[in-house]
Amino acid sequence: MTRNHGAGRKRAGAIGGWKASLAAVLKTHNGARRDGAVASFATQDKRADVLYAGFKRLHELKFRMEAVTSLRGKHIEALAKDWEARGLSASTLQNNLSIFRTFAEWIGKAGMVRGVEHYLGSGTTARSSIAREDKSWTAKGVDIAAKIEQVRQKDERVALQLELQLAFGLRAREAIQLRPHIADQGTYLSVTHGTKGGRDRVEPIRTPGQRALLDRAKTFCETRSSSTSDPQRKLAQWKNHYYQVVRSCGITRKDGITSHGLRHQYANERYRELAGADSPVRGGAPVDREADRAARLVVGAELGHSREGVTTHYLGR
Repeated sequence: MTRNHGAGRKRAGAIGGWKASLAAVLKTHNGARRDGAVASFATQDKRADVLYAGFKRLHELKFRMEAVTSLRGKHIEALAKDWEARGLSASTLQNNLSIFRTFAEWIGKAGMVRGVEHYLGSGTTARSSIAREDKSWTAKGVDIAAKIEQVRQKDERVALQLELQLAFGLRAREAIQLRPHIADQGTYLSVTHGTKGGRDRVEPIRTPGQRALLDRAKTFCETRSSSTSDPQRKLAQWKNHYYQVVRSCGITRKDGITSHGLRHQYANERYRELAGADSPVRGGAPVDREADRAARLVVGAELGHSREGVTTHYLGR
C-alpha cells in the first residue's frame, strides 16, 4: 500500500515537474525573438500554447519527463506523427516544429528538431497545403444559426464571438480580443489584437448585417477600450471558458466541426461573391485565371494573409 501511494506521488510530481520546468524556460527565453529583438505578445502566447499542448500530449502518449530539458528526438518524432494523424495542416505542422526547434535551442539542443519532411516524408507539404475537403460548417451539414443559438443558450458572449468569426472571417483569438469601439473605423474593421504574428489588418464593413453585429458587439463592452470577452476573467481564463462552451455544444474536431470552420465558411462565401462561382474545394466550375487570382488576393488579405497561395488551405486549387 505504501509503495502504491509513493508511486502516485511520483506520478503527480512528474506532471507538476514538467509544467514547472516549462514555465521556468519560458520565463527565461520567451520574451525574445531569435534575432534578439523583443517578441510580440502574440508570438509569446503562440509559443506557450504550442509548447504546453505538445508536452501535455507527450504525457498522454506515456512519455514521462520530470523536466522539459529531457526532450529528445524520439519525442519530436512521436509528436510529428501524432499531429499528422490528427489531420493538422502542413503550415501548422511546420509552425509547431519551428516552435519546438526554437525551444530546443533554448535548452542547448540546437539541431535536434529537423524539417517536417524528415518526420513525415518529402511530399507532406505538397499533400497537405491544398485543401481537398471543405471544412466550412455548411459542408458538414450544420445549421449555422441553430448551432450558434445553442451556444447562446449557454453563453451570449461566446455566441457573439462565433458570429464575429463568421461575419468577418476572424480567428477565434481575434474575436475573443476584439475591442469593437476601437476597431470600428466606420467603413472598415481594424483588427489589431490577437492577430497571427502581430500583423494588423483591416476588414471591410460591407453589409448591413456586419454593421448591426458590430453595433451589438459594442453593447457587451463595459468601456470603449473593452473587448467582447467577460471583463471578470483574465484572457487565459476566458479562452479556457470559450473552448469549454463550444466543446459542450459539439463544436470539436471529433464532432467534425471547429470554430475555425467559420473562417473557412467566410472564405468560401466571399470567394463566390468575388469570383461569381464556388471555389474549387466546393466543386465550382473553373473561372478565368485572373478573376480567380483577384478573388484569392482579396480573400487572403481579409483573412490576414499576404500571399495568394495561402488561400489554397481554404479554397483548394
